[in-house]
Order: sequence, then C-alpha cells, then structure tokens
Amino acid sequence: MPENRREDVVRTLTRALVTACALSAALVVAGCGDDGDEDTGADGDVLLQPAADQGPDPFTDSTATTTATPPPVTRTPRPAHSGRAGPQSLSGETPGLYGGTRGAGSCDVRRQIDRLTADRAKGRVFARAAGISQGSIPGYLRGLTSVVLRADTRVTNHGFRDGTVTGYQSVLQSGTAVLVDGHGVPRVRCACGNPLAPPVDRHGGSGTSGRAWPGYRPDQVIVVAPTTQVITDITIIDIAHHTWIERPVGHRGHRHDHVVRPSEPVTPTPEPHPRGCGSGVGGPGAEGRATGSWRGPRWGGRGWRT
Repeated sequence: MPENRREDVVRTLTRALVTACALSAALVVAGCGDDGDEDTGADGDVLLQPAADQGPDPFTDSTATTTATPPPVTRTPRPAHSGRAGPQSLSGETPGLYGGTRGAGSCDVRRQIDRLTADRAKGRVFARAAGISQGSIPGYLRGLTSVVLRADTRVTNHGFRDGTVTGYQSVLQSGTAVLVDGHGVPRVRCACGNPLAPPVDRHGGSGTSGRAWPGYRPDQVIVVAPTTQVITDITIIDIAHHTWIERPVGHRGHRHDHVVRPSEPVTPTPEPHPRGCGSGVGGPGAEGRATGSWRGPRWGGRGWRT
C-alpha cells in the first residue's frame, strides 16, 4: 500500500475521533429533512429494531441482500461517570464505521427503485421525507452506497401509513443493511425501504420500546455525523474475511472494492472534553467474545485498544 495512502487513513481516523464531540451537538438537533409537519417521535420512546425486523409501517418489502452480521466483541466499558449525556457521535468517514462483503452490495438498489416508482403514493411520500423530488428517486438511490452498520446506531426513521409519512426515533442493530450518502450518513434502511435521517434531540428523558437483542447496551449506541465535504470512497470492514476494504460511493461501488492495509491502530490524544468522547468502533483483528458488536480495536478512554 502506498505510503501516502496509509498516512491518509491514519489522519482520517484521528481526525474523526478528535472532532466527534464537536459534531455531536449539531447532529442531535438536526431535523429529518422534511418540511417539519410530520411527527418525528421526539417525545416518544425510542424503538429498538433488530437487523432483519421491518418495524412499523414499512415503505417496501425487504431489499437487503445479506443476512451476515458482524462478529461480536467485548468492548471496553466506559467510566461510570463519563459525563456523556447522549449517544456518541462519529463522523461518517471514520474507517471501519461500516462493514460489507467484498464485491457485493448489502441492498438491492434496483429493486428498491422499482418498488418506490411502481407505487406513486409511496414514492411521493418517500421523496418528501428524503427531501428530494419524486422524479429524482432513481438517481438519489443510485447515488447511495450499500453497507452494514457495525454499531447499534440511533436514527430518525420514517414509515408509510394511510398515505402519509410517520416519523419516530429508533436504534438500528449492528448488522443492519443501510444505504449511506456522500457524507457517510445512513439514508435508507434496506429491510423496509424506509428513509432515514439523523436523530432529533430528546426533550427530557424517554424510554425504549421494541425487542432488545443480546448484547444491546444503551451506552454503546452511536449517531453518525455527516462529513463536512462529500467523500468519494468509504473504508469498511469485510465481514466475511475480516479485512479492510475501500469502497467507492454509489450503488455500484461494491463492484470496485479493493483491499487496503491501514497502518497499525493509532492512539489519538484529543483534548479533554466534558462529554467524554470515545468510540467502540475499530478495525479487524482483536480478540473478543459475544456482547453484540464487532471484533476489533476498541476505544478505552485513552486510545484504541487491541
């Protein structure tokens, strides 16, 4: 691997960790990309959604093409008094944030396009929730990239009911197939065809509903912060071979996957932050046992641990 590529990966990883806390405040107050008249579920329970569960009011049947889930790992527990008030934020360009299988997409984008263009009512509502025109749905979906989540991830989800859009907060299980945009943010959940958006702020405390999966831990949930610039490729983990892959963005990006070898895990030293920033997402290679996440280096408060 060229030296300049290795340096780029290290810089990207370090920058993502250092800036995660600064991005979180902007992310959690972001809206859902609509004109604001739908219910985003900001005052209700957060729905826990296992990877293959369609959930309430799906837009389409499942277009997910993989049932593989990231191997589990034991994560380093967070300090009891970390001061962190909500889900941790990680940049959408963080290497290893997402997974996939080399040469294969996690979602059948063509089938997703067919489902939404065949039903004009659903297409119209989908476009509204996604903040696009109905005629641009095919191009919009083709511009997204198939990956799977490698951490339990909080989002604003949208459903279709009685000809209108519904909105609710949910946590998607690690291993969920999604389509992400050019800023690294999940935009479609493949198990149900629902448009996704960043989570909205919670007003006071709230509980959870739905079925929790083995290993679910509220303090390990993340949110994805959009990159400030459009990215051209995503560095993911091959969930079949536990290697690093660089995947170009777009629905055909998996056809051009190629293996990369990042440098050894680094130990970033960000400035102290009162919200206690850290990550449980890392690359392949570390030992672990089942607690509901991936195997790889973990953020232990002072750096990546292998």
